[in-house]
Amino acid sequence: MITKDTKISKMLAQYPQTLEVLINYSPNFSKLNNKILRKTLASRVNVEQAAGIAGVNLILLLNELNKSINSDDAVTVDQGIAEEEMINTDKPEILKNANPEKIQKFDVRPIIDSGKDPFLEIMAKIKSLDADEVLHLINSFEPIPLYSVLEKKGYDHWTEKEGNVYNVFFFKTADVDEQQKEEIETQQAEDVEYENMIELDVRQLVPPEPMMKILENISKVDDKTVMIVHHHREPMMLYPKLEERGYKAVTNKIEDNYYKVVITKKR
Repeated sequence: MITKDTKISKMLAQYPQTLEVLINYSPNFSKLNNKILRKTLASRVNVEQAAGIAGVNLILLLNELNKSINSDDAVTVDQGIAEEEMINTDKPEILKNANPEKIQKFDVRPIIDSGKDPFLEIMAKIKSLDADEVLHLINSFEPIPLYSVLEKKGYDHWTEKEGNVYNVFFFKTADVDEQQKEEIETQQAEDVEYENMIELDVRQLVPPEPMMKILENISKVDDKTVMIVHHHREPMMLYPKLEERGYKAVTNKIEDNYYKVVITKKR
């Protein structure tokens, strides 16, 4: 059964036919046709978040997905069962009083249209902000998974929709402690203009197999190639090995027992 918590990447791997269901259900899912975006975006987003991003009814989407896999859990659902959630309408005082010169605008639509994932560039923008500055993110869909990521970094958000454009404002609401600063550092990359991506899933391997597999493939990483590793824990012992070979790694904890490690060649 496909549930609201099912990761899109896992669903597509197990049930390839669901890609067509998503695309037919909403044009917003057509970006999943791009293999690199599918690998990077789909691994971070579950079905509930995807429904929110696309602005579609979660229950109806789940019903169609389960029908496509002949699940007994698919039932006939009333089309009017729920209304699309309203985006926040009350603009926070901090934004009403913000100095326009302190608002940094970043339109990620061209990046997405080119077939790339803007996540690392967004995080780089966040890192460059002063404490009193605001990031104004412009997107063609609501970046729901990003909310929880930046909330952990001390940022709140306010979202406004104008036609097909989402304007999302991220602003600092809390001090970030040293541990959080380290977490921010792990999400940075000096250059995200990569042409190739190597993806390894070592979550089912036992030590030292994960490290061995990564090091066996590390020579394939160059100035135009990035390696994405799906790991069940943070690979602390790997970092010095990569350092010796001229590589660096940044790690993001996605959830319990799931870490995404981004490995690049030092410049």
